[in-house]
Amino acid sequence: MEDKDKDKKRMYLQVADITTMGFAMVISIVLGLFGGMYLDNRFGTEPIFTLLLIFCGILAGFRIMYKTYMRFFKEK
Repeated sequence: MEDKDKDKKRMYLQVADITTMGFAMVISIVLGLFGGMYLDNRFGTEPIFTLLLIFCGILAGFRIMYKTYMRFFKEK
């Protein structure tokens, strides 16, 4: 019975990690978008900062996904 509870807890933690991965991807891209839009409006450089920070957000999101993915499969 105790092993079954540990397996169930491990499964819930893995689902939480995967869910966090998705949220982190979206949040990093959205923060890059809004940060870039703010800087473009502030300095008058229309698409430059927006594109640059969106790209940085995408890279950060993929980095988080990679680290979570590697941790997920290292446990197995």
